[in-house]
Amino acid sequence: MTLVDAQLLADLHYWYAREARLLDERRYDLWLETVDAAIRYQVPTRYFTAQADITDFGAWTVDRELAQASDVLLIDDDHAGISKRIERLQSGMAWAEMPPSITRRIVSNIEPGEAQEDGGIEVFSALLAFKSRGPDERSFLTAQRRDLLLPADGDFRLRRRLVIIDDTVLMGENLSIVL
Repeated sequence: MTLVDAQLLADLHYWYAREARLLDERRYDLWLETVDAAIRYQVPTRYFTAQADITDFGAWTVDRELAQASDVLLIDDDHAGISKRIERLQSGMAWAEMPPSITRRIVSNIEPGEAQEDGGIEVFSALLAFKSRGPDERSFLTAQRRDLLLPADGDFRLRRRLVIIDDTVLMGENLSIVL
């Protein structure tokens, strides 16, 4: 078992709590400041696999499910793409978000992974996202997030985010919120 530095874990918990609050409060301008200029933000599709198609259950992982869907991404943004997405959300022209959704993101199971050569740290987390657009339109989404955070000015910047949604069919009307 590897021991995790308590201060690092506290810093990560604070970073993720603040990120969730900024997004829930629709402070996209401040959230964008936590994003690295070389960001890669991806949400792949996920497929169920028939049991008969699995030859080695010991090697069957989520990564293999994603490898099957690697050419179909629901979202594949760089910094310009995320900036455009944010600009649309704030412009009044994002019809899927008029009026804006009420959201709540709960981030849990924060687990630091491998330290990177550039000083970054891989971080795994679980996300529960709630979205409400009135009395009849509510949806929940759960996902695993695999992030790469880079240290910057006593804080972190998000360099890479892979959001692995825990379903193959989205139950909500759209995927218009930042995960």
